[in-house]
Amino acid sequence: MDFIYQKAFNLADHYQIPVFILTDQYFVDIFYNQPIFNLKDLENENHIIKTPANYKRYKITANGISPRGIPGYGEGLVVVDSDEHDEQRHLTEDLELRTQMVDKRLRKLKEIEKEIIPPDLLGGSNYKILVIGWGSTYGPIKEALDNLKNKDISFLYFKQIHPIDPSIKNILNNAEKTIIFENNAQGQFTDLIKLKTGFEIEKKVLKYNGMPFSVEEVERNLENFIGGLTHGS
Repeated sequence: MDFIYQKAFNLADHYQIPVFILTDQYFVDIFYNQPIFNLKDLENENHIIKTPANYKRYKITANGISPRGIPGYGEGLVVVDSDEHDEQRHLTEDLELRTQMVDKRLRKLKEIEKEIIPPDLLGGSNYKILVIGWGSTYGPIKEALDNLKNKDISFLYFKQIHPIDPSIKNILNNAEKTIIFENNAQGQFTDLIKLKTGFEIEKKVLKYNGMPFSVEEVERNLENFIGGLTHGS
């Protein structure tokens, strides 16, 4: 988790955006033995510039990231606002400039995609059935698969859910059948995967009574899913 927190901080600082670390009630309520954080490889990135006299806080750039200065560091005047603005931070209602500013901010997304944390694929690469999970579903799904010892099943676990790693489309397409476990009522991550990749996960197992999945529940659902496939063939 130390890596995740540092990654979130650096992303927010570099791209000047909000970053959300998602958790859930399961993590809040449990006791867990956590190894001491290894901080030696963590690096605090510094993206503050020394402002020149003609400093433009919202300068239009190729990658969408405007240079970020702070008051008192450099010769430039640092002024910010929350309404639409020109490069010099003055409010504007210029429609063409508004479009340019929105396009500038959207260009950040292309840069952020270069820093996506890819999902972990647990199990062999020659899977027939792919189990998908995120958040606190990791523990029960992994333990269930360890118990089942079925080499045809692999587990795709997401540590970052937005932006989604575009390479997952190949991983999903390589599976004959897919099943996802989610602790919500609507299959929110299932819908996001379909929106961003066009892939529709075959089976959704949703639990939203306030309790996490148990290992036994995951095993039972997987056995039923595999049994249904066998009978269907």
